[in-house]
Amino acid sequence: MKKLYSILMLVTMSTVAVSSGSAVAGGEYGADSKMSSGAAGSGVHFYGRIYVGFDRNSSGAGTSTDGLRDNGQKSRLGIKFKEGMLVGNVEYKFDIGDGDGTSDSKTCSATLSDCRTFNLHIGNLGLATPLGYVGAGTFESPYKTFGQYDLNMDTAVAMNQNGGQSDGTFGIAGNWESALSYHGKMGPVTLAYMYGMSDRANANVQQGDYSYAIKFNDFLVPGLEFGVAATHDNEEGGGGNSGAGNKKVFASYKVMPGLGIFYSEEDTELASGTFATNGDGEILTVGTHYTMGNKVIQFALTQGDANLAAEDYKTISLSLQNNLSKNTDVVFGYSRKGLESSGGSTRNWGIGITHSF
Repeated sequence: MKKLYSILMLVTMSTVAVSSGSAVAGGEYGADSKMSSGAAGSGVHFYGRIYVGFDRNSSGAGTSTDGLRDNGQKSRLGIKFKEGMLVGNVEYKFDIGDGDGTSDSKTCSATLSDCRTFNLHIGNLGLATPLGYVGAGTFESPYKTFGQYDLNMDTAVAMNQNGGQSDGTFGIAGNWESALSYHGKMGPVTLAYMYGMSDRANANVQQGDYSYAIKFNDFLVPGLEFGVAATHDNEEGGGGNSGAGNKKVFASYKVMPGLGIFYSEEDTELASGTFATNGDGEILTVGTHYTMGNKVIQFALTQGDANLAAEDYKTISLSLQNNLSKNTDVVFGYSRKGLESSGGSTRNWGIGITHSF
């Protein structure tokens, strides 16, 4: 994996050096395609999506836990604007299941946790220059948005909730506060860099933390995408740029109309939710998307190899998305994570409906 990572970095630097054309602010940090009513043009645009689902989590022979909720906080309300070179975007998360824009692990009335009806997801201001987008605020990291192939993100059956991807601020979850961000596109190459600017103890990323990603689209073969991404926590391991981080190689290929395959391999040091002891391990995932009319099937297999063998696991996940209209879909999903050492497993299944506007 390290050799492949180095080769991709070398090819990227060579390509960027000779690429022609202007770099533009990309869509990695905006709304998804179903929330894109304000993606073009000037002025202020309002967008969002509403989600609610039923899910059941069970572990071994123990009792199961049911919920009618939005535990992944998929529901969003946002505004975006463009005036000349200035662009801005603010997006909040909320939950119509219980009214609190937090995960269901918090019992707000009992613990007096800081629970809010609306919780900031992203919020930033920046300039769309001929050399790319430069901005500041709160963003999703490039490590999360580049090579993100999971159609069930922010739900109970999402891959990062069940070992198919890493979790946490430095993995495939959360956001980066108080950060500077650059995002540009040069021909087939898209690249992004993010740097933490805060030294306050309550910031979720600190000064010196960074994330970057580079990807190629239709570069060698039509329908092929591949790239690398990384995050670095400067405070982990004593600071002074001696910290720890995660690295990811990803790729996807459109085999034929309606059929695509995807791959990601992560080398993590900061995925404590995935590898409980020290967050150290490797996550290999391969999967496919198959479209039949208004239905999309997602199937993925994952091998998790922890630094400690007792935490090795395998995950299988399957979902069916039924698009009722351009902006509304219903998803049925199932995921099973099996621990190789104990033979135990955790299982999640759910059904959810989403309407975007």
